[in-house]
Amino acid sequence: MNKKAEKGSITAKGGFVNEHDICNKFTNWKIDEDAKSWLEIMGYKVNKIQKINAVQIPPKISFHKALDLGITEEKFKETIKYKKADIQVRVEILIDDILYIENISLKKANKTAGFNQVDKRTVNTYQSMWKFDDTIALWLKAFTGEIFLPEVVTNIENLKDKKRIYFTNMPNNIQIKIKDFFTENKFLVLSDILRGRGGLSAEWFLVTRKNTNNTDYILKNINQVLNFYGNGDVIISPRGSLKIGRVTMQRKGGTPDPTSLQFKINPLSLFAI
Repeated sequence: MNKKAEKGSITAKGGFVNEHDICNKFTNWKIDEDAKSWLEIMGYKVNKIQKINAVQIPPKISFHKALDLGITEEKFKETIKYKKADIQVRVEILIDDILYIENISLKKANKTAGFNQVDKRTVNTYQSMWKFDDTIALWLKAFTGEIFLPEVVTNIENLKDKKRIYFTNMPNNIQIKIKDFFTENKFLVLSDILRGRGGLSAEWFLVTRKNTNNTDYILKNINQVLNFYGNGDVIISPRGSLKIGRVTMQRKGGTPDPTSLQFKINPLSLFAI
């Protein structure tokens, strides 16, 4: 296994461990002070809770697993495509045996390395989701390295990577066209990459921050998260990527799928609000 693949494997395992730990904390809410605090943020009175069942949502979901998670057959395809929740917390209330379901997106970051990928797909997939035109699709593919357009690039002598084109290398009218699209569709884009759609969209965003000697957490409603990361203009950064508020759109690079687009955030910045 090469170093990049090994790092990706470690990151994935770390994510799974985090999901398992958070589920255990919710399950043991009676004695877990963090879980009590999260439930209160969600609007629950802890002394009125009869039972909690917290389950991990796997990256790939079978049809039968989806049914167990409360997803209808009609919504199955949309749910799988736009899933953002990592765990599902089912809260049973004493009065009238009411069952509430909360879907939570989890992020884990070390204090010294805060950026997380929140979405990654091919340009064609994003085009089907957001309906940008073929011109934008063409240049986004040039940005990811899926295709190369040296004959129409400005400042070609300044290319940092001969296999791809940065936004700063694109003609000015193309830069404006791409910025205008993401400005006009900012809420749709951020909602899809952070909240998702369908039965497993995320209603809550829980960040685990690991320090040298301790771990702490922050839980935010997804609307607060969207407002926070959406704050700011759509601009082309000096490094040639696209900034959508506090979200960065980059080329995936590495393995697998090196020519996909990826969106990254710093989840630790939520601790400041």
